[in-house]
Amino acid sequence: MSFDNVLGQGQAKHILNQALSSSRLSHAYLFYGPESIGKKLLAVEFAKTLNCTSSQSGEACGACDSCRKIEDRIHPDFFFLEPTKATPTAREAILKIDEIRALQKKLGFLPYEGKFKVAVIDQVEKMNPQACNAFLKTLEEPPSSTVLILITSNIYQLLPTLISRCQGIKFNPLPPDAIREILRTQGEEALDPTEVELRVGRSKGQVSRALSDEVTQTSSYRQEMLSLIDQVSFKRMDLLFQWSKAMAKGSEPLSQILEELLGILRDLTFVKSGGSPDHLFNGDLLAELEPVARKKSLLNLLKMTEAVNQTLHALSGNANAQLALETMLLDFCEAA
Repeated sequence: MSFDNVLGQGQAKHILNQALSSSRLSHAYLFYGPESIGKKLLAVEFAKTLNCTSSQSGEACGACDSCRKIEDRIHPDFFFLEPTKATPTAREAILKIDEIRALQKKLGFLPYEGKFKVAVIDQVEKMNPQACNAFLKTLEEPPSSTVLILITSNIYQLLPTLISRCQGIKFNPLPPDAIREILRTQGEEALDPTEVELRVGRSKGQVSRALSDEVTQTSSYRQEMLSLIDQVSFKRMDLLFQWSKAMAKGSEPLSQILEELLGILRDLTFVKSGGSPDHLFNGDLLAELEPVARKKSLLNLLKMTEAVNQTLHALSGNANAQLALETMLLDFCEAA
C-alpha cells in the first residue's frame, strides 16, 4: 500500500524507500516536475510512512489513526501550506511571511504524537521574498525530528540558496498506462475508448489535463490550427486577421488554445525529425500532420514555437489579446 497509491514515479519512490530503509533521511526534500503528476500525493504518502504506527514492510498501513489523520490533514505533527490570495480580487496567490513564521514556531516543538514533524509546502515558488528569506533560516538550521517537503512545478523560479539546501527529487510526466488507469478509476463517468486515447495522448502525462473537459473542447480547434500553420503567409493576411479576431472574442481560454497550438507545433517538429508516431500528442492526426511537416523546415517550426511562447508570456501580463495574436501570426509569416 502507501507508495503503491502513487502511479508512476518509480525513481522518486525508490529514492525515498532507500532513505527509509537505511534510516538516512534528508531534513529537506524538493519535489520538482510538471504540475499534476503525483508530487503532492507522494509527499502525503511519505508523511504517512514516517509516522505510521502500524507500518508493514517499511510502508504506511493507511488505516491507523496516524495515517487517517494525515490523510485528513488534522495530525498535530503534519503541516500543509499552499499559496492563498491576500484578497478575493488579488491576481495571484502567494505564500506570505506570516504563514512561514507560524510554521517555524510549530516546528520548534518536539513531535506531539508521531516520530517526526512533517511540513509540506506546495508551490514553494510562490513564496514572497520576505517569506523565502525567513524560511532559509529553517533550512540552514532545521529543527530536530523534522522533515520538510517542498513542492514546485518551476524549479527555475527558486533561489539557488534554497535549492542547494534540499535534496532534489525529479518527477516525470506519467506514462500512458498510468493516465489510462486514472481515467478509469477517477472519471465521473465511463469514457469510450476513443475519448480515453484522445485524453491520454494529449494529457502530456498530467492528471489534471487528462481529466479536464478543456482537453476535448480545445481539440476541436486542431484541424483549424493545422490549416493555419499550413496556409499562413503575407499573401493571406485575411486569414491572419480573421483567426486572431475569432480567437480573441471566443469563449475558450486563450492560454488553453495556445497550449493546443504548441502541441501541434511540437508534433510537427517531431514528425519532421523522424520521431516515432507513438510519442505524438495528436497521434490520431498523423495523416494530417505529415504533409504539413514536409512543407516546413525545422527552423520554421522552432520559430513558430518561440512566437507562441512569447505570446503566452505577453498575455500573462494582460496584453491586448487580438493584438498579441496578430503579432504572433506575423511572426509565423516571417517564419513561413
